Amino acid sequence: MRRSLCSRRTGLSAWTTLLALWLMAPTVHAATIAVIYPETSGAYSQVFESIIAGVQQTPGVRVLPRALASAVQSDEVQAWLNGERPDAVIALGQRGYNIAKGLAADTPVVVGATLMAPDGVSGISLTADPEQFLRRLGELTPRVKRVFVVYSEKHNGWLVRRAERLAERYGIQLLASEAADMRTAVKNYLDVLDAVREQQDAIWLPLDIVAPDKTVLPLILEAAWKKRLVVFSDNPSHAEKGALFSLYPDHEGMGRRLANMALGMVQNGRTEPGVEPLRDLKIAVNLRTASHLGMLYTPGQERDFALVFPSR
Repeated sequence: MRRSLCSRRTGLSAWTTLLALWLMAPTVHAATIAVIYPETSGAYSQVFESIIAGVQQTPGVRVLPRALASAVQSDEVQAWLNGERPDAVIALGQRGYNIAKGLAADTPVVVGATLMAPDGVSGISLTADPEQFLRRLGELTPRVKRVFVVYSEKHNGWLVRRAERLAERYGIQLLASEAADMRTAVKNYLDVLDAVREQQDAIWLPLDIVAPDKTVLPLILEAAWKKRLVVFSDNPSHAEKGALFSLYPDHEGMGRRLANMALGMVQNGRTEPGVEPLRDLKIAVNLRTASHLGMLYTPGQERDFALVFPSR
């Protein structure tokens, strides 16, 4: 009887201790994150919905969405934020980015779903991380040892410098040429096509408005087919048209990463602004081009391909 009573007292004491510890623990509140994004329709609307879904999937986050009409101004959005008082703001798309630059500095802001370079704003650019390109290149075409890229300093200089730092680790020689305008870019691409070695080199087409697709893509893909060159890019339509592979955004993954970046700024206080390349990516592969290049992929590799061209 005494042993039973003692056991009960011990159990009650342990439960009381746990209850006291629970009551003393700080209450954890979800961070409210406002997501501002362009008011669009069709496929573009689905992109923003997927990104917001990724934000909503992030533990510790409550989402406050606000679509931006084309005529909305920063002061109107600022007034809305002053009323809602979110802990942080995620601004999506070019319109969101433009609005974000006019907001007060007292709320952390993270930008995504647009092309951006380090310029005093924190966020994730739409440009794919060069490290993932280099890794995929080694998996899909291990014989390639030289990669050519034409780029504009304004949009992709920071990205090319990152690629140069990483290339040696992957056994790649990166040969980059800068172009400030379309005329120079076309000339540089013609020089590249003269310099490439058949079945040994690759051309990287970054997201860069210095050389529009309609100007250079047909030229590059035609030469690549004849010379058996690898072409890769950030645009899945390039893989559909004949590039070997493209990396493109995993929108929900992007949303989760943006949310975690915003949470980090809320929890750790304001930090130095920084822009990251996109790391949440899917891959599109053109199997007809792969066959033309003499590449065969295992069923395991093919299961990893999110898009395959020609479509089956």
